[in-house]
Amino acid sequence: MPSLRSRTALLLVAAFGLASGARATTLTQMSLRDLARNAGRIFRGTVVAVDTGTVEAGGGALPIVTYRLSVDEAFKGGFPPVKSGGPDVVEIRMIGTKEAAASGTARRLPVLRDVPRLVKGQDYVLFTTEPSRIGLSTTVGLGQGAFVLVGGGKEQVAVNAFNNTGLGRGLRAGLLPRGGPVPYGQLAQAIRAVLAE
Repeated sequence: MPSLRSRTALLLVAAFGLASGARATTLTQMSLRDLARNAGRIFRGTVVAVDTGTVEAGGGALPIVTYRLSVDEAFKGGFPPVKSGGPDVVEIRMIGTKEAAASGTARRLPVLRDVPRLVKGQDYVLFTTEPSRIGLSTTVGLGQGAFVLVGGGKEQVAVNAFNNTGLGRGLRAGLLPRGGPVPYGQLAQAIRAVLAE
């Protein structure tokens, strides 16, 4: 039977582990193949509008953010047109944030802080899940499936929230690096190669 000292130490370690885990999200590192396999849609697009709202679920209202994106290049999935936006604009509804009053000032409380926040006017390559029963989706692997496009022309690079760590794992040599920004053309070629497998 463990001594009182060892049980106390074990309880302290467990308490610290639980406290730190409450603030962190654990994600499986995903390769490009993993992202593509789990995505319902993969596309390159530009955010043209961002709106907040709610959706009814489980007897309450969940805060959501609706992103409208013009689709510049479609790799996988269907892209039903948004009624007011024409055939080349799609909507993605993600879980959002809610405003809460605290001591007279409003503050933002994240419902799920690791869900990527897209910026109006920014270009992205997105790997999104199929919409749920209530119409919500997210990027596969949270920040792993949202690549910000930076720069322009042939110099344009794509990078996700994890600096593309592990992205090229398991792929043919030279198709993608295992981390760091990657030229958009190289990423697009790798996506097509993985989808053709």
